[in-house]
Amino acid sequence: MPEPILEVSAKDVANRFGFYTDEAMQRPVGIQRHGTTRIVMISLNEYERLKRRDRQVIRTEDLDDETLQALMNVQAPPESIALNYLMDDTETG
Repeated sequence: MPEPILEVSAKDVANRFGFYTDEAMQRPVGIQRHGTTRIVMISLNEYERLKRRDRQVIRTEDLDDETLQALMNVQAPPESIALNYLMDDTETG
């Protein structure tokens, strides 16, 4: 279970920056201004993990021909086709 965010004031972070950067290596540190968390400090490893999860949006017009053909010719595996009924929009009586 991930560590809960540690909420601290910006003034506290300014006064004890080294301490809170060490804390951010273990858990997120929420930096508050006027009682509202505005920034979260996290470790570089956590930041890089989150960046790897980012999704890239590409328009079909920007795909090369090989990739576009592969997408157009993909076949769903039989086990997923068997689940199509879950997407039916019909009312059950």
